[in-house]
Amino acid sequence: MLRIGVDTGGTFTDFVFLDGDKLQPLKLPSTPKNPAQAILQGLSAHRDEPFALIHGTTVSTNAFLQKKMAKTAFLCTKGFEHLLTIGRQNRIALFSLQAQKPDPLVPLSLCLGVNERLKSDGSVLKDIDITEIEEMGRFLKKRRVEAVAIVFLHSYRDPGHEQAAAACLRGQGFVVTASHEIMPEYREYERAVVTVLNSALKPVVADYVHHLEQALAGEKFFIIQSNGGILSPDRIIQEPIRTIISGPAGGVIAGRWIGGLAADNNLITLDMGGTSTDVSMIKEGEIALTRESSIENLPLRLPMINIVTVGAGGGSIARVDRGGVLQVGPESAAADPGPACYGKSSLATVTDAFVVMGAILPDMFLGGKMKIFPERSLEVIGRLAKKIGKGLEETAEGIVRISVSTMERALRAVTLEKGEDPRFFTLMPFGGAGGLVASMLTERLGITRILVPIYQGVFSALGMLVADFKKDIVRSFLRPYSAAVGEELSGILAGMRAEAEKILAEEGFSAAAGQVLPFLDVRYKGQSYELTIPYTPGFAGAFHQEHRKLYSYSLKDENCEIVNLRVLALAKTGRLKLDKRETRHTEATPLGQQGVYLNGQWQVFHIFHREDLYPGQTLASPAIVASADATVLIPANFRAQVDDWGNIAMHSSPVPPARQP
Repeated sequence: MLRIGVDTGGTFTDFVFLDGDKLQPLKLPSTPKNPAQAILQGLSAHRDEPFALIHGTTVSTNAFLQKKMAKTAFLCTKGFEHLLTIGRQNRIALFSLQAQKPDPLVPLSLCLGVNERLKSDGSVLKDIDITEIEEMGRFLKKRRVEAVAIVFLHSYRDPGHEQAAAACLRGQGFVVTASHEIMPEYREYERAVVTVLNSALKPVVADYVHHLEQALAGEKFFIIQSNGGILSPDRIIQEPIRTIISGPAGGVIAGRWIGGLAADNNLITLDMGGTSTDVSMIKEGEIALTRESSIENLPLRLPMINIVTVGAGGGSIARVDRGGVLQVGPESAAADPGPACYGKSSLATVTDAFVVMGAILPDMFLGGKMKIFPERSLEVIGRLAKKIGKGLEETAEGIVRISVSTMERALRAVTLEKGEDPRFFTLMPFGGAGGLVASMLTERLGITRILVPIYQGVFSALGMLVADFKKDIVRSFLRPYSAAVGEELSGILAGMRAEAEKILAEEGFSAAAGQVLPFLDVRYKGQSYELTIPYTPGFAGAFHQEHRKLYSYSLKDENCEIVNLRVLALAKTGRLKLDKRETRHTEATPLGQQGVYLNGQWQVFHIFHREDLYPGQTLASPAIVASADATVLIPANFRAQVDDWGNIAMHSSPVPPARQP
């Protein structure tokens, strides 16, 4: 069956078609008002044959950022109505005199206290009265509320009260998320944020998924989650919060796959698209996951790939502020109207700056399938140059450098701020513009190796084709470690394992194709955060070892506390095989030459067409490598060669420092 990976971005919608072992990329302008429209346009040539679609979506992200979610109410235990308003006392900017807390997700007028209460052990202190819930439902109907989030105290111990309230409100026609359904863990504020967001996003994502299902006329499709695994549409509709960084996850998955082929397992992935840049880290072949993520300073305690996103992309708008200072982003021209060179706007963007610098070849843009207008770029960048009193080319490079400095902060966040030295990693740039800025970033961080992957312009869509099915199940436990808890642990995990096996069967995976992996969240008494370790009979020793590795010390077994039990249902969806092309150990012949303004001067760059390159070939630098979906800039201080898989491996001096034992 034909398999299709699709990534919808703010500027372009990317496709990779897999027919047997044959890959075919496609890049189309996005349709922000209706993202499905671009998807259906790309699928139009394949509607007469069966296919499976794996989709990365920005619908939930955009709905949150644009505050276009369903009107939502918050039901909580009486006395906790101000929970969303109070939040946490964390200060994001410690020394800021204008520190602001996140806006509450629900206005106080729609935060309703229910006269029920559980003790911390799950026993009932005050039983729930369903007539009170029915009355609240009638009140919310008058307020035109569409969705309801239910977060009762200690419901992770016993969800009975939440289940009763949810059943009542669903009977009244509300879209409902109860906290035990999405995050059955302690920490009331974090649980409330996830529950409210999930409920508010349900109608938006459901409308999108149903529209796509109807248009696909029964063809099979999956949606990728923020943890890098795929889920069926029905489960995504129930848990849309799990897609909050859906699209960028695909690029990291593809990065690990390509890194494994190239025997390069320490990578910093850089996905620069039209609207934003997403950065993540892969160490020793393992993708960095986190449950301490956030969006607009709101905590998201769900398993997610650790991706740092900044508002710096090819469509980031350049402007001069009231103080006469050149600024770039985070606002983006997106797909419509797009950069000035697209011919629809007068917005100066990073893409226009690259056109002025000569780094983008108009005749080869998107393989020559999309016409751009360099004269419009010259005009809009020229206006900015006049305002700041600089030359045209100097202003263009300044715009690019400002954008690169924003990306540098993201790279530092995933490496240096995590205790990792970026000099020991390879930078893997992709997205439509990643290959243009990669060398500038390595200069700032001391990185000496760049690996530009195949299909770089549609790389996140490629990642959809190598993503596995994943479903996380979690149960709160909260017990001190002792030998006596082993039997209780085994019993609960056995029930969770059965639940995971049932989910795999419902999704159509055989017992042989699926795996069920148990994990524990463990910490020392008095700590606020925990580490996740695989569950084995000797898990305490593994926890001590991991804690010592991360924090340089460990304590004794009696200091351990088990917080949560986790089970991961995992299934392989099929593997993508790349055939090696003919190897030619020669120097590639350039198609021509192009003047590029870089480092304050015009330089003559060789032009190569990526589709004409063979494994083993070296490229004379400086060079521009153009392809149907992206462009790569290779400065004079880099040596470049095509590896066995078609990736462009770039090396610069000096040699990286020796890693300390």
